[in-house]
Amino acid sequence: MACDRNNLIGEKGKLPWDIREDWDYFLKITQNGILIMGRHCYDEFEEHAKNRKVIALSRNPDHHFPHAHKASSLTQSLQMAKNFSEKTVWICGGRNIYEEALPLADRLYLTEIDAEYSGDIYLPVWGTYFTKEISCQTLQTNSAELTFRILSK
Repeated sequence: MACDRNNLIGEKGKLPWDIREDWDYFLKITQNGILIMGRHCYDEFEEHAKNRKVIALSRNPDHHFPHAHKASSLTQSLQMAKNFSEKTVWICGGRNIYEEALPLADRLYLTEIDAEYSGDIYLPVWGTYFTKEISCQTLQTNSAELTFRILSK
């Protein structure tokens, strides 16, 4: 998950920022795993889905994802993920999927962006689940300071 200093994560189904270093970090750490994401996240990620194992969620039976497997729920997607050889499953949003996955996840990869953006979707409360910091790295970019945290329960 990535958020601004006000815990904002989205604007009408898209990221409210375009920070190359944040995107590169996400692509690097998730490259050998299975990515589970909602429809809006998939729409933004579609060009990268060609080279990844992706499970996209939609309850609409007529919705198809050209470069992803489809599931109708987080539970179904997690069952599907067990059939792949990759061992790491990444929950990639959106908010409702994050909220449902937080009690199930072992770790939280959180990128905090020290800037404010406009948007309408905010991070669900995660602090009660993830209380131990495993690592923390800070990077100054042209647009903002990024803090990459890895947390566990």
